[in-house]
Amino acid sequence: MSLDRNGTKAKVIPEEVERRRSLYWELLYLDARLSLSLGRPPSLSSKYMDCKRPIYVTHYDNGPLESPHYYQEWKHSCYVDCLAPVLDAISQPGLEYTTVIELDKKIRDFHIPSPLQARRPPSRTMMMQKASLTIALETVLLQLHRSYFIRALSHPEEPFNRRHRHAPSVVAIFLSASRMISTVQELYLSESRLTTRILGYWSNAFSAAIALCLLASRAPFTCMTPAILQELERARRLFHSAADSCPRAKQMIPMLEAMIAKANDIFRRWYYGQEVPTMVFRHTDDFADWDFTGLGTPPYVPQPGSPTTSDPFLFTHSDLRRCITEAHDRAKVMLPMRKPCQCSAQAQQAAACPPSHSWAPPPPVETSIPVLPALQPEIANPLGFTTASPASAAQNIGHSDNINFELGALHPNSEQTWMAWF
Repeated sequence: MSLDRNGTKAKVIPEEVERRRSLYWELLYLDARLSLSLGRPPSLSSKYMDCKRPIYVTHYDNGPLESPHYYQEWKHSCYVDCLAPVLDAISQPGLEYTTVIELDKKIRDFHIPSPLQARRPPSRTMMMQKASLTIALETVLLQLHRSYFIRALSHPEEPFNRRHRHAPSVVAIFLSASRMISTVQELYLSESRLTTRILGYWSNAFSAAIALCLLASRAPFTCMTPAILQELERARRLFHSAADSCPRAKQMIPMLEAMIAKANDIFRRWYYGQEVPTMVFRHTDDFADWDFTGLGTPPYVPQPGSPTTSDPFLFTHSDLRRCITEAHDRAKVMLPMRKPCQCSAQAQQAAACPPSHSWAPPPPVETSIPVLPALQPEIANPLGFTTASPASAAQNIGHSDNINFELGALHPNSEQTWMAWF
């Protein structure tokens, strides 16, 4: 069909040229989205074509603010400025972390047409376009940070805290996953029958819940964990509400319930000072030595790494710093009485916690616009905490013991990981 060639060089009527351009750029965008989701190289590339972008004409059938050209133009611009650069970056064998941070800032600052930013879209079409836009951007960010997110939670050589060099990727995954679940929920509350027919939305929300479960299970000591449990409760309620009308949501509920129960149980165990083998690492009686689990027998005990001296969020987008601040506020809602960190029963008498369990005070932010979804009262305290005093042992959840969050279950280059659901 030669859609990738400039049709003006041939004797083709102008209207036909515009249709060919529109079709080819739609294929470019769709191929890039599929490539990002399936983890394969794209079949089409703008580097090897000379097909110009179509002319975007405003349609006044339903008013200028509801013209479909806004979404069409945004998709094509998103391919040029976001999708194509990210695909090129993650396909390289050695991706520099500075490149990830720069692409993250570029994507978060990517322009969105004002009609698609409306808090309450005036029509169903605009509502669906806004939801698709948000999910598309968050998916790109999730894929961009995925490998470094796994590295931060899988490498015990370096303690994980806010000054971990890859901490921005962990915060970015948390923020994008939370936004994705909230977007599907808002769309379902407004257009339930239409939302249940688009199975991709539910697969994306399920993938986001997997990422949050991993983070809560591997690092229950961070300030983000209470907010993570709140977002997991949001996801659980969302899938249960759609179970009768959406077969995909009903199919995913058993696995989702098992993962959320596992994450809640791990947080309870850490909260009450019990052993948590899924954490990034734990310490022994000797405060100078560090014991790692899941790396073979006898366990490998490397020297504890030291956190970076510089703030890794210094050159990141302000949304990531704002996310940490809001997570601190969410933690106060769930845990009104600030509880000292207890990472094991032996450490309860220690004067201080190990560096891995230190999540420094929230960094200063330049904006007051919230970045996390609104906190609903029914999900504010999913575990029912009322005081900070220890209680009985956590509930037994034997039905989810087959879910493996151990250290050996995560590898950045492994295809058999939970993150492969993205």
